[in-house]
Amino acid sequence: MTQAPPPPAGGLSQRALLIIIALLIGLLTGLAAGVLAVLLHATILDAAKWAGGTFIAITMLLFKIRELLR
Repeated sequence: MTQAPPPPAGGLSQRALLIIIALLIGLLTGLAAGVLAVLLHATILDAAKWAGGTFIAITMLLFKIRELLR
């Protein structure tokens, strides 16, 4: 069995930066989905659902992509 190579030096700060970037992208897309929902005359509750769902979906997608690129 082979072992995984050790993480490079400074990997923790790079990892934290990638997590922050994923969260910010998720926040921006969630905000865009909420604004789009309001522009399409959805109720405030529906707009919040769309924004929350989009935030969770995009953030999890970016975390999965980051995990696969490791």
